[in-house]
Amino acid sequence: MASYGAIFSLGSDAHTITDLSCRVPLKKDSVCCAENNLKQGNNRKGEDMEKLHKVLRNETASQIETLHYLLAGIMGKYGVRINLNDIAGISKMNSQMDDLFNLYNYHNNSFCNTVKRNQCMLPLCVKAKNATISACARQSKPFYGKCYLGIGEFYYPVWFAEQLVALICIGQFSDRSAKSLAFVRDEAEKHGLEPAAYEAEYLNVTKEIDFSVSDLNRDLWAVCNYMSLFYHNGILQQALKAELPEALSSSKDYYQNKAIISAALDFLKTNYASSISLDLLANHCYCNPTYLSHLFKKELGVTITDYLNNHRVERAKHLLDITDLNITQISQAVGFNDASYFSKVFAKIQGDNPTAYRTRTKNNPSQTKDN
Repeated sequence: MASYGAIFSLGSDAHTITDLSCRVPLKKDSVCCAENNLKQGNNRKGEDMEKLHKVLRNETASQIETLHYLLAGIMGKYGVRINLNDIAGISKMNSQMDDLFNLYNYHNNSFCNTVKRNQCMLPLCVKAKNATISACARQSKPFYGKCYLGIGEFYYPVWFAEQLVALICIGQFSDRSAKSLAFVRDEAEKHGLEPAAYEAEYLNVTKEIDFSVSDLNRDLWAVCNYMSLFYHNGILQQALKAELPEALSSSKDYYQNKAIISAALDFLKTNYASSISLDLLANHCYCNPTYLSHLFKKELGVTITDYLNNHRVERAKHLLDITDLNITQISQAVGFNDASYFSKVFAKIQGDNPTAYRTRTKNNPSQTKDN
C-alpha cells in the first residue's frame, strides 16, 4: 500500500494552507532518504553554527585595533594617505594609541621629509601646520586646503567639549597640471634643491581626487566621532579615579601637557641638525613659548637648550667615532654653526674637547668618558 507524506503550501491567501498530500505519493525509501538528508543537513548546520560562534568568541578587537582597522580601510578604499596630529593629548592616553599615532605620523612621506630637512623650509612647514590648526579651531568643520607648496589635503578636526583634540589629514592631492609642476620646480630652485628630483618626489606622493568625496566624508565622520568618544572616555576614567570636582579639567590638562612634551621631544630629536628657536618649537607644539619653557623644565628637569645640546653632543660623539669628518663638519652636521662654540659645549658636557675625545676613544674604544 502506498505511503503518503503530508506536504503543505501557502495558497493565495496568506492565512490559507493547502493540503497537497493526496496528490503526491511517496515511497517509504524516499521518506527514509529525506529524513537522513535532513539529519545530515542539521548536523552540517550545527557545525557551521559552531564555527560562527568560535569566530565571534575568539576574534575580538580593542578600541585601538578598531580605529586602526577603520583608518586602514579608508586608505585602501580611496588610495589615500592618512596623517594624525595630536593636539590635546589623545595619543598619550595609552601606549597603543601612542603607537597608532606614530604609525600615522604627521606628513611622514618622502616629499615632506625632503622639504623639512631644508633649514629654510622647515619653519615654513611649521607655520603652515600652525595655520591649518588655527583654521580648524575657527570653523570646526572639515575643509579642503593646500600647503604652501601646493599639495592638497582634506582636513578633519576631532572635537570634544568645544576643544580641538586632534587633526586628521587626508591626502596628498594635486591636479598635476603644468602650472602646478612649474611652481614646485621654482620653489625647489629658490631653496637650493634639485628641481627635477623635487618634482619626481612631488609626483610620487600626490594623486588626483578620483573618488566620491561624499563617501569619504561619511567614512571620516565615523572616525572623528569614534576618536572623540575615545578621548571622552579616557578623560572621564581619569577623573573618576581622582574623585575630585576639578578632576575632569585636570585630566584634560594632564594629557595635553604630555602631548606638548612629546611633540617637543620628537621635534628636537628629528630636527637637531637645524636651527631651532624657542618660538619655532612652541609653534610646533601649539603653545606659548614661556609656558613651553616652564613645562619642559618642570617635566624633564632640564632646560630646552640643555636638552638639545646634550642630544647634539651625543650625535657628535657618534660621528667622531665612526667617521673621519673634521670638527667643523661635525659641528655643522649636529646643528652648531660655530665650531668654537660647539667645542666649548662639547667639553662642558663630555669633559673633553672633540679632538681629545676622538683621540682617546680611537686609542682605547672601551674607555669612553660620559658625564
